Amino acid sequence: MQFQDVLNRLDRWLEVNSPDDLGTLNPPATASEINAIAENRFSLIPEIRTWLGHHNGVSTHLRHSGPGGFLPGGHYPVDAERMTNGLRDMEQDVAWSLEDGNADFVVGATAHVMWVPISSTHTGVELVVDHREGPTYGAVLEIDQDLELWGVVRWKSLSEMFQETLEALETGRPVVTAIGGEIRPETVRASDGTSSVVWR
Repeated sequence: MQFQDVLNRLDRWLEVNSPDDLGTLNPPATASEINAIAENRFSLIPEIRTWLGHHNGVSTHLRHSGPGGFLPGGHYPVDAERMTNGLRDMEQDVAWSLEDGNADFVVGATAHVMWVPISSTHTGVELVVDHREGPTYGAVLEIDQDLELWGVVRWKSLSEMFQETLEALETGRPVVTAIGGEIRPETVRASDGTSSVVWR
């Protein structure tokens, strides 16, 4: 299935089954917002451009749980601005680690100048897309300091991540976590009346 078709089907599923999640998704990002992410440092993979051209992340504030965290593990897709700021923060972390002699603990573990953040949870777990040349180019990596996961490959591509998300939502099929557990999506209604996808 083409990536755009997956995104369209995901929208339709959310519209029918979890409209509050769909309501958090922003309109498409502008070309200038997308171009600002890498700012000529490297070329963004086409899948990021396709995703942001479909929805510019979610408008939900990440300090609180609730609608918008429909990606496996309760991940909220970030917008182009947060991708840009997240990449700049990583660049700064890498520069500081090189100055302090701590590069082995930072570069390729918690930060990299060619990792583009695409989502995070309200507990601080991050997913990034790897833009380094090599076998993990385009892969979705997970950073979870509590579990000591340092850039672990979760999906081979952004397309694969959204495809597995869609299949799990449509069928209830479990998604395997980075540490080998299984999580399944449920649509839950909160006390304020909103409904959202929760992964358990």
